[in-house]
Amino acid sequence: MDALFQDIRYALRLCLRTPAFTTVAVLALALGIGANTAIFTIVNAVLLERLPFRDPDRIVVLWEEGAHRPGRSNVLGPSQFLRWGDRATSFEAMAALVDTRANLTSDGAPEEVIVQNVTAQFFPILGVSPLVGRTFSDAENSDPASSVVILGYDIWQRRFGGDPGVVGRVMQLNARPQTIVGVMPRGFRLFIKDGSLAGKPSDMWAPYVLPPNARDFGGRYMEAIGHLRSGVSRAQAEVELKTIAAALAVETPQRNTNWTAQVHLLHDELSGEYRRSLLVLAGAVAFVLLIACANVANLLLSRGAARQREIAIRAALGAPRLRIIRQLLTDSIVLALLGGVVGLMIAIWGVRVLLALSPADLTMAGAVHLSYPVLGFTALVSLLTALACGLAPALEGSRADVHDAIKDGARQAGAGVRHRRMLQAFVVSEIALAVVLLVGAGLLLRSFSTLRAVDPGYSTANILTMRLQLPGAKYRDDGQRIRFFRDATSRIQKLPGVQSVGAVSFLPLTGLGAGTSFTIEGQPPPAPGQDHVTNVSVCDNGFFRTMNVPLLRGRLFTEREMVERANVVIVSESLARTYFAHDDPIGKRLGIYMTNPIVPTEIIGVVGDIRFQDLTAEPRPTTYWPHPQLAYSSMTLTVRAGADPLPLAPAVERAIRTLDADQPVSDVRTMTQWVAKSLAQARFSSMLLTIFASVALLLAAIGIYGVMSYGVSLRTSEIGIRLAMGAEARDILVMIVGHALRLTGIGLAIGVVLAVALSRTVTSLLYETTGTDPMTFAAVLGTLAGVALLASYLPARRAARIPPVEALRYQ
Repeated sequence: MDALFQDIRYALRLCLRTPAFTTVAVLALALGIGANTAIFTIVNAVLLERLPFRDPDRIVVLWEEGAHRPGRSNVLGPSQFLRWGDRATSFEAMAALVDTRANLTSDGAPEEVIVQNVTAQFFPILGVSPLVGRTFSDAENSDPASSVVILGYDIWQRRFGGDPGVVGRVMQLNARPQTIVGVMPRGFRLFIKDGSLAGKPSDMWAPYVLPPNARDFGGRYMEAIGHLRSGVSRAQAEVELKTIAAALAVETPQRNTNWTAQVHLLHDELSGEYRRSLLVLAGAVAFVLLIACANVANLLLSRGAARQREIAIRAALGAPRLRIIRQLLTDSIVLALLGGVVGLMIAIWGVRVLLALSPADLTMAGAVHLSYPVLGFTALVSLLTALACGLAPALEGSRADVHDAIKDGARQAGAGVRHRRMLQAFVVSEIALAVVLLVGAGLLLRSFSTLRAVDPGYSTANILTMRLQLPGAKYRDDGQRIRFFRDATSRIQKLPGVQSVGAVSFLPLTGLGAGTSFTIEGQPPPAPGQDHVTNVSVCDNGFFRTMNVPLLRGRLFTEREMVERANVVIVSESLARTYFAHDDPIGKRLGIYMTNPIVPTEIIGVVGDIRFQDLTAEPRPTTYWPHPQLAYSSMTLTVRAGADPLPLAPAVERAIRTLDADQPVSDVRTMTQWVAKSLAQARFSSMLLTIFASVALLLAAIGIYGVMSYGVSLRTSEIGIRLAMGAEARDILVMIVGHALRLTGIGLAIGVVLAVALSRTVTSLLYETTGTDPMTFAAVLGTLAGVALLASYLPARRAARIPPVEALRYQ
């Protein structure tokens, strides 16, 4: 132990004696360790950390999947949920939940909140007790008219000041009194993005009682979770539900043909959207750390060459080789630990940057913070880094030839050759790893650029949007709701700076929407499981004009159709192309399964396709109904301005408040901001990988420069002889630069092979870009070749200017 402390003290003194060397080595390692720690902090929170529920590994999310309907959003029906509960034996309990929006109009300014309506087993499955008060009683869980809510921690703090006496207070929710019975702890939430009807985490919870006709209901709109029985795996539960789904398809073919079941672990469901991109980024920063290790190994090799005489003397005095290796490894461990400390500080700052750059949904999967696992990871990475960058220099440095090394001025040609080869091997490795990172970054940037250039089918510039939810207790009939939105758009149209205004049920790129099946009058109904499927939007003519959605055939709605139900519909180009490829759709009638009874609606116009769900998805067949035909209480206003529309927001809100002082607005954003939100994940991945690739490029350039400089110092005498024998400075320049380019060529070739082999890992993150895109590879190879040329030119030019007399006297 005393010998170890002695080695550590000596290593620290050596660091202090060579501050320039220490600074460069520690910073290189700190960049690698800090970047890895920052990414691991995110990965740990999103992918690894245990969810704050009881038995989280046994909580699963239950879905239906339609073979004829892409995606899994809102695809669980109450009929199927009840039958699963009756027949399945794999679960201790199952619970359904439905996210809805509501207006809170007491205890402060009017505000829209998200209410998660849950069945009786929801809180028992999650196993989390309220911070204040209680959960719902059996009577409340079985009474459709129950008027109780449980608050989330954030709204309790923000709206009620964290008052522990809030239990028993009555608040107005959707113009109805609701009694607060409890408050959940900080961080408690269950936001399943794919199935949410609200698109945002819940603020509070209310009891949800399925209606009496739920077993005969054909719609699919719920989410569900289950708690697996002990000893039952996810796969076994899924097999059982698939078997039940197959039986239901036989019993009720019209409703269940081609529908099956999926069971996902809750943790996988919450993190699945970001899993691949985070793992790709984790791999990228691991490459950055490897490049940093190669750089520091080069530095240690160079310093080891300068310490050959010292090491030889130690050996001559009786130090065994193992003792010398331990001393040299201790040097690298001290450097790595210093790098780890500085890296941890970089990581703290880096996590803040990552959270600022990350999509808002990323942090909903888990709380992101430095924790004991993160600190343990940093310590482990520091230790492995010390071994990675110190082992080869330690083994090489311990080979000192005692007799040659202690001779004053000994050249040690053999050792110089070994050193050069090891240095060159590290440089080739750096270049190869840099190629992989730069190719990955280039592919993501190219994909992101292609994605940004996608034409969504509508205008996004200078458009303000805001969502309104009218409370059913206050606006009870269709006429009241239709009148409110007509009056609102009329008043907003008169505001200065407003060019046009419209309303739509679900705004593109918000992740929300409605869809159903339909029949075509005069044609036989499709076979069970082969339904004609369409998205359904409710809108006015102002929506088409504001969003610049082109009318291709027919007409838009008349004024009468915007006031009275007229059973007309406008369809998208993709619907006309899919179902009326050889006919004129104008005048045809559709039976759309959105009302009961179904009333045929006449097609009066065809408008251009729009990308509704996101920019990567192809436009889907869509039908547009006038508001009187489906008088939704929730609509989104679209307001076109001549310039930046955000300054109009207060005036638009005031216009709405003149109609109803208690009516809140939500999701006040521009369409440009909605587009940016939809691109957030692609931007996050491409930006971070570009940053890491840039660091890798810089480290590779430093490595090439360092090796060339060291090579010049070893070959000074040779250069002097060449110059004395008549070689031109240009010849020396070409010789050294050519050597560097040969090393670069080897590294580029290896890097290309690695990049092609690893291209599959980023393919799922790309849009209309292949993993072997030739333009990207060419740009990367050209960039690295240019950097290598520049990095080798500087020491080559210095070598070419060495006076022959001084060179011949060297060593």
